[in-house]
Amino acid sequence: MIFPLGEYLVFSMGLLAVFNKLSNRSKHVWMSVSGAWLIGRLLEIAFPWSSTRIYHYHFAQILALAALAATAWQYTSGRKILPAVTTSFVLVGQNLLVLNEPAMFLGEQWFFGGIVLLISFLSTADFWGIALALAGGILLDLGMSVLLFQGVVRYYELPDPFYWQLSIAFLTSLSIGKSLSLLWHRRSAEKLKESEDYSLKNGKE
Repeated sequence: MIFPLGEYLVFSMGLLAVFNKLSNRSKHVWMSVSGAWLIGRLLEIAFPWSSTRIYHYHFAQILALAALAATAWQYTSGRKILPAVTTSFVLVGQNLLVLNEPAMFLGEQWFFGGIVLLISFLSTADFWGIALALAGGILLDLGMSVLLFQGVVRYYELPDPFYWQLSIAFLTSLSIGKSLSLLWHRRSAEKLKESEDYSLKNGKE
């Protein structure tokens, strides 16, 4: 994914949060994620040396994922650790497969990406659990990749751009869908109340 989809989505969701177009919790999360991304971007500009090393750290993405994981940890009512650990194992497994058998089959990233999304969706009880599973899994994979691939790879991007963009796109879709659902239910309740008030008013007359 050459197009920086994740960055544009984080920026867009941050704007929606600022203009109160999201639910309260979604607003808090996306404002935190957008602010963390902006701080990380400033760090990348201030310390450009990170791009010249073996491990290319995307500080903006790392801080955004950390903020997402921290806020999702507070809000989720389901399991917290196991889904993130399971997701990270899938990511590490994919990295090891690519390292030992590069281009083993066509579309391997999408295949493992689908597994990651499926695990995060099935192993947690709510949206925040999914967010924690994805963000936490990517961050755990980041740490394990540094330990496992030390001296093995010549260049490695942290986090993996594909999974960063895929996770943000997936969570953005869920967040927008959740906000639209809440808005629809709210307007339906308002229309029902107006209809009941109108019926009562006509009944009295």
